[in-house]
Amino acid sequence: MNSDKRFLLAAAFSFLILLAYPVYLKWISPETPSKPTQVSPISSETEKIDPSPAAQEMERLVPEKALPEGKSYPFSSNHFQVEFSDRGAVSKLELKSWGKEQKSEVLIDRPPGSSGAFLVSLPNQGISFNAQEFSPSINEAMGEARFIGEEPGKWRLKKTFRFDQDRPAIYLDVEVENLSAQKQPALLEVSSQFAGSTKHDKSPIPAEAFVALRDKLVSEHLDKVQKRPYVVEADILWTALARKYFVLITQPDQPAVLVRTTAGPKGTEWMQSAIQFAPVGVEPGSSLKRSFLIYPGPQYYQTLKSFNQGFEQILSHGFFGLFKLWLLTALQWAHKVTSNYGWAIILLTCAIKLLFTPLTHMSFESMKKMQALQPKIKSLQERYKNDQAKLSQETMGLYKQHKVNPMGGCLPMVLQIPIFIAFYQVLAQTAELKGAPFIFWIKDLSEPDAAWLLPFALPFLGANVNILPLLMLGSMVWQQRLTPQTGGTKEQQQMMMFMPIIFGFIFYNLPSGLVLYWFVNNMLSIFHQLFVKGKALPHHEEV
Repeated sequence: MNSDKRFLLAAAFSFLILLAYPVYLKWISPETPSKPTQVSPISSETEKIDPSPAAQEMERLVPEKALPEGKSYPFSSNHFQVEFSDRGAVSKLELKSWGKEQKSEVLIDRPPGSSGAFLVSLPNQGISFNAQEFSPSINEAMGEARFIGEEPGKWRLKKTFRFDQDRPAIYLDVEVENLSAQKQPALLEVSSQFAGSTKHDKSPIPAEAFVALRDKLVSEHLDKVQKRPYVVEADILWTALARKYFVLITQPDQPAVLVRTTAGPKGTEWMQSAIQFAPVGVEPGSSLKRSFLIYPGPQYYQTLKSFNQGFEQILSHGFFGLFKLWLLTALQWAHKVTSNYGWAIILLTCAIKLLFTPLTHMSFESMKKMQALQPKIKSLQERYKNDQAKLSQETMGLYKQHKVNPMGGCLPMVLQIPIFIAFYQVLAQTAELKGAPFIFWIKDLSEPDAAWLLPFALPFLGANVNILPLLMLGSMVWQQRLTPQTGGTKEQQQMMMFMPIIFGFIFYNLPSGLVLYWFVNNMLSIFHQLFVKGKALPHHEEV
């Protein structure tokens, strides 16, 4: 196989792995029934009571009753437009503006049959605080909304939402008071909801539920959560429900012991998480209090990092997490230097190319030597066409004689695959790219570069005329023609000829930031290959 084929096959192999990565995740995580992890003891100054056998056997979530539409209470803060229900829950939460385009985004939208987000319940008591309306106290000037409801003679619930005026954060204080004449065990549970994807953030990267433990971050993809609840039982520091650009993080003031995440059916994509705390005995007239930090907003790296709670880990979680973290940090640095994410992508692509220049140069040199050996290899193929064992022996002897590694053209490229995949995921998920322009017709690096709109739609491509994918296709054709098509079967040559077209279809409607990276990477490879092609082999290596 000649050098041109080796180069393009290596590129194709790396991108096919990139596309197959979500499938690989499913394969390494077979769908087995959720098994809660072992609960670690949690120290507390408050007395704890072991749950009764009945409480242990009951469903972890109190089933919600489909309540009739009641009163709603609108609320507006610097960052959010909120609608509270008469049960003291959040029916709808809309981020007022985000990104370069300053568009709004709905992050919580109560699905049918639900009572809303941030419900509080006592599962071991069978109490969901849904039977009666809550008494509201709304103060927009102070950025505060308070709701009080009770189960007569049993428990009183006070919920206070305080909205941060400087950043999109909410602080929730929960207090349950024992109204009975006896000490009662309180197993507190607080649930949250997250709206599904919208037209702004459709992505091949699946929505995901995260759970932060003391020593690691674990997660499950939406498609598995839709099939069965995702349950984690351990010391839980915070939870997050994430989709392409947005995340809903809930952090209690002390570790919870269990989180259960469920999701709507396919097509809805909403998710719900309920976190539970260890049961605590509450004396008559006394209260159990918990506080929560809630972040519903874009997955901006610097914003998540500013909380100093490790929230930014969700951006670097996964099989290639370490590479993603490095690349994300480098992309942020490049943006500070250039003040434009398009130029930042180009600068980072050049830096990556420079980092791998020794490997790439080794690959091109190896391919050049392989190409020079093609006449002798063809001669051996003719001589030993009926003796495959002898052909293999003589071919390997030829390689050894001329110090050529037959895998030398592919191996350096394969070693770069983790970087390619990690950079792809970073560019596909980086919220900062939404609405970020580059130059001329490229107005949004998170969308196809759509220079013109045709009066009709083309099959598989749509009505947009995207320039960058066409430039990328041209760069692949140029790269393919740098080396003469020698050796290989006719079928192999035809496959290589159509490879740029296949890639053109794959990339045509991908975000322009991704296509820009691939195009610039191709052009840098072309210039490098032209340099190597024009450089004569050392005399002792001529064949």
